[in-house]
Amino acid sequence: MNEQQELIPMATGEYLKQRRLKRKLSLATVAVAVCLDELLLGAIERDEETQIAPVYRNGYIRTYARYLKVPEDEIQKMLVSTETNQAAIRNIFAESPKRNPMDRWLRATSYVLASLLIGTLAWQFTHEAVRLSQNGSAITTTQNNTQASQNAGLPGQAQKIRGTVNASIAPLGALHDSDTGGLDTARQAWAAVSQPTIAAGESRLEISVSADSWVEISDADGQELEMDLLRGGSDKDYHGKPPFRLLFGRASAVRLLMDGEAVDLTGFTRDDVAQLTWPQKLPADNGEPGIN
Repeated sequence: MNEQQELIPMATGEYLKQRRLKRKLSLATVAVAVCLDELLLGAIERDEETQIAPVYRNGYIRTYARYLKVPEDEIQKMLVSTETNQAAIRNIFAESPKRNPMDRWLRATSYVLASLLIGTLAWQFTHEAVRLSQNGSAITTTQNNTQASQNAGLPGQAQKIRGTVNASIAPLGALHDSDTGGLDTARQAWAAVSQPTIAAGESRLEISVSADSWVEISDADGQELEMDLLRGGSDKDYHGKPPFRLLFGRASAVRLLMDGEAVDLTGFTRDDVAQLTWPQKLPADNGEPGIN
C-alpha cells in the first residue's frame, strides 16, 4: 500500500507537495534542479495545472514526480487522472485540398508543349543563321569566279596588282582541286600571288622598315601606291611606272630596293626625313633628268 492510498485520497498536487516537504526541499530549490519555473511548480501543487497547455502538462508533472522519486506506476496514475479533464484536441489548420488528377495532367502537358516550342524556335534560328552564312559565301564565290572568268577572257592583257598582295585571295577550293594538266591548282595560285606579273615599263620597289616609319609612294602616272605608317619589321612590295616620288618619315629605319638594287637614301635625308624622286634620270631614250 503506497502513501497515496489513504481514507481520503490526496490530489496530485497535494501529494507532490507533501513529498517535497517531507524531503525538506523548498519550491525554489526544486525549480532550479528540474529547470522549471517556480510559479509553474506552485500551480501544479495547487492543482491549477489546467491553466497549463495540455501538451506540456503531463511532461511537467512527470519531471517533478521523478525528481521527488515517486514510483513510475504512481506517476502513470497521476497522469491518467489529469488527462480526464483535458479538452479534446482539435485540428485548427485547414486540410489541404485534394489535387485533381486532371490539373496534374494539364500542368505536365503545358511543360511539354513549352519545351517543344522553345526547341523549335532555337532550331529555326540556328538553321536560318547557317543558311544566311552559306548564301553569303556562295554569292562571294560566284562573284570571284565571274571576275576571274572575265579576266581570263582578255588575252594579252596583263593583270596588274597594286599594293601588298595577300595569299588569302586564293579560293579555298583551290587547295583541293587540280587542273587538267595534272598540276596542283593551289601551288599555281600561290605562285601567281607571291610573284605578281610586272607589266612592261614598270619597276618594282621593295621596302623594309626596322622601326615605325611614315611612307608615301606615287608613280609617274600619279598613282598613289602607299600613304600610311608602316610598323617596324614590315616588308612591302610595290610596282608601277618610274620615276617614283618617295617620302620616308624615319629614313634611318628604311631599306629601299628598286628592281633588286639598293637605293642609298643618305644624300636625300635631312632630320631623318628623306624626300626624293627615283630614279634620278629617265631611261636613255628620252634623256630627261628626274626631279629631285
